[in-house]
Amino acid sequence: MVLNPGQKTTIAMQFMMHGDMGGKHNFSVHLPTNDPNQADKTLTVLSNWVQ
Repeated sequence: MVLNPGQKTTIAMQFMMHGDMGGKHNFSVHLPTNDPNQADKTLTVLSNWVQ
């Protein structure tokens, strides 16, 4: 996907959890860009999964 300056988009993420994964988690999603001022962006998702 290519966005021009000023354009927006939505990013959807889905995390698969199982019974032994309860508790706090820190997920990162790496987004490479063509922005010379910020060539790479990392989105961090913090969660506390309760069964």
